[in-house]
Amino acid sequence: MKTRNRLAALTAALVVGLQGAALAYREGTLYSGVRGEAVKQMQEALIALGYLGGTPDGIYGTHTELAVKKFQRANGMKADGVAGEKTRNLIYQKAGKSAPSSGKTEASPAQTGNSATKTAQASSSSGKTAAEQTSSASSGSLFGGNYATLRPGATGSRVRLLQSRLIALGFLNGSADGKYGKQTRQAVASFQKASGLSADGLAGKKTLKALENGNAQGAGSSGAASDSGKSADSTGAQSSASADPSSGRTASGPSGGQVRLLHWYNDVKPSLRSGQTLYVYEPSSGQGWNLRIYSCGRHCDAEPCTAEDTASMLKAFGGKNTWSQKAVYVKLPNGSWTVGSTHDMPHMSGSVKDNNFNGHLCVHFLRTMSEAQEYDPSYGVSNQNTIRAFWKSLTGEEITE
Repeated sequence: MKTRNRLAALTAALVVGLQGAALAYREGTLYSGVRGEAVKQMQEALIALGYLGGTPDGIYGTHTELAVKKFQRANGMKADGVAGEKTRNLIYQKAGKSAPSSGKTEASPAQTGNSATKTAQASSSSGKTAAEQTSSASSGSLFGGNYATLRPGATGSRVRLLQSRLIALGFLNGSADGKYGKQTRQAVASFQKASGLSADGLAGKKTLKALENGNAQGAGSSGAASDSGKSADSTGAQSSASADPSSGRTASGPSGGQVRLLHWYNDVKPSLRSGQTLYVYEPSSGQGWNLRIYSCGRHCDAEPCTAEDTASMLKAFGGKNTWSQKAVYVKLPNGSWTVGSTHDMPHMSGSVKDNNFNGHLCVHFLRTMSEAQEYDPSYGVSNQNTIRAFWKSLTGEEITE
């Protein structure tokens, strides 16, 4: 009896001790599972910096953790997704905000999600759609009121902010290294072109203000908040509110928060039917085109809808037909954006007349690598590698399936 009581007392003491340690950790550090005003304030700063999309909800979920990891990685810190005092202070400093007093946080149940379907842009897990949300990056504080022109050769924290915002809007892939090189200039020029500015690749006052506003031809930088779901030398473009992707006449890509990693057999193929239209956007060239779905097997066979679509696609591939695939954004008939890999070599049969494309082409989506190795050990695996490299350049995440 005495032994049982002693064990009970020890157990109770241990529980109290662990609860006290957890509470201390919770008060001094923000991490996955906690919620509260301190989390919400940090999310607001991350949104202003372009690392997080959606609306701040005060819940430290998967997307917030990924945004913290991106920030830590971009700033040479240990990318563990845990926001300690050092990480939070740097986030507020970069956002031009003073560090707020720590707010009360609460633990929340661990969040779960479908591993086959992930979002490319970190965002708060409020469950709203991209159309229902707008980014808070238009606060005007991103560059702290300093609109001195940034140009190739520049380095430092302002360049890093510029790059982070371009990445968040989908015009630049990879990480923000603080060096204004060729890729950054190309990304700036792409953003300027999409925003109706002089596309000289120099980030002057008008360009920096437009980046703060998140506008490309008047589009807001909306971020998806759904828990369901960029090659390093390419750039992407944000979708424009005035653009109609289904028309193919105005080339536009998605905002980062709209892109979901969808599995071919689980998510994409079941939703497709022959005769439907896919919209494809190739980020490095800024070209977009429509494809009519021809058939679906281990990948999607499709063909350009019009001669103009064929011309846009040809431009994206350097003016030639080639089997060399490119990573692309694909808008599905249901409106979802995902990533894929495609080529522009016409082969075998087709059904669309007068499109200047004699045959069809292939659009590949994410498949399990072991399955691709078994059934498509050559070209199928090559496309899977392209998709995986593209996703890693967008999110920093390795696809291990």
